Amino acid sequence: MRKAALPLEQVPERVAQWCAHLGLKITAEPGPSGDETLFPNRIVLDGPDAHWLAANKGFGLDALQFLVHEAQGEREEKGQAYLDVQSFRLFRMKEVVAMAGMAAERARTLGSYTFASLSPRERRWVHMVLSRQPGFTTESEGTGTFKALKVTRV
Repeated sequence: MRKAALPLEQVPERVAQWCAHLGLKITAEPGPSGDETLFPNRIVLDGPDAHWLAANKGFGLDALQFLVHEAQGEREEKGQAYLDVQSFRLFRMKEVVAMAGMAAERARTLGSYTFASLSPRERRWVHMVLSRQPGFTTESEGTGTFKALKVTRV
């Protein structure tokens, strides 16, 4: 029998509890992302030990994120919580949005532009940003988790 899903509003408290069990002094609070469509339900992790989650390219943060999504049992993005520490993911979102703008300019000039491998979340950001601009199509290419993404002028 599956446990009841962890509601979005209880995620910050649960994350803080899990971190405390690991011996980490971390607080978790909802925070704005500046673009709720691309980065909804941002939970900001802070405290004297928060930097440990961002270390090693954020692998600790990714692992904690996976546990949160499993506990939530939610598959719709609008209902999932997204963890961020030291604006690690917020900065990456802004970086990818800027790269999408640059890709649009290159595709407008050259006809197409292909990103090197991006994570599923990063590809989604590019797809969403360019869907807001008429005249472009986007398509993921390759297999596996990290794939290339092609932007084409229509």
